[in-house]
Amino acid sequence: MKESKLINELKGIGLTGSEAKVYFYLLKKKNFTATEISKLAQIPQSKIYGILAKLVQKGLCTEILGKIKKYSSVNPEVGFVNLYNELEDKKKRISDLSKVLLPLYNSEKENSDPLDYIQVLREKSRIAEKFCFLERKAKKEVLCFTKQPYAFNLEKNEEGFNLKKRGIIVKSIYEIDDARKLDFFKWIEMYANVGEEIRISYGLPLKLVIFDEKIVLIALRDRLTSKQSLTSLLIEHPDFANAFKKLFEGYWQNSMTLEEFKMKEKIT
Repeated sequence: MKESKLINELKGIGLTGSEAKVYFYLLKKKNFTATEISKLAQIPQSKIYGILAKLVQKGLCTEILGKIKKYSSVNPEVGFVNLYNELEDKKKRISDLSKVLLPLYNSEKENSDPLDYIQVLREKSRIAEKFCFLERKAKKEVLCFTKQPYAFNLEKNEEGFNLKKRGIIVKSIYEIDDARKLDFFKWIEMYANVGEEIRISYGLPLKLVIFDEKIVLIALRDRLTSKQSLTSLLIEHPDFANAFKKLFEGYWQNSMTLEEFKMKEKIT
């Protein structure tokens, strides 16, 4: 292995660049004076004593006392045991410290601002992206009040078509004015054909999606015009989701099934 690569390997196990270079050159001969190793490693003599002292401390070098002090490398199989033990000790300290800090982390989360549960989504593309992400992450149930305006074309909602295949319960309530449009009704039937449970209502109070009884995506009305807008709130809180689920269930019970709607509208 090349000299530079060996020195880099020594740096990788915890030695500084200078320590790695000095230890590497110490291995080349039985012993060296500080002056000799300084020249060989091309390290100023003013720094070499400090580096040698560090190597002695790490168990990789020994001092040979005499008229002229010399330094000798320690067999790597012996010297590296100390480095290994230091690493194991550091791993244990990291593990112990993480256990000590965990309650502090959890207490900070419990005392977080309630507004941390709320996100405001304004851009159409951002709303569509978030909606598809939540569909993809759903594990049990998706409940929808489906009404205009739409953030994206229902035809392009691939995640929505795959929900039932993943065993997710999907229930949607559509407004009757939308369902009466033939082009739109074909998409309602297409979703029904892939397993979505559907009801038709004479009117819905708002756009709403509830994911797994814990996340609510809700569109807001424009305060000036009272029209439905695409600006949405994402609220991740089970109490909030449970309250809106009860609202959903009330509308579900009082809405027409798809078959009832087709009979009423004489759709074959």
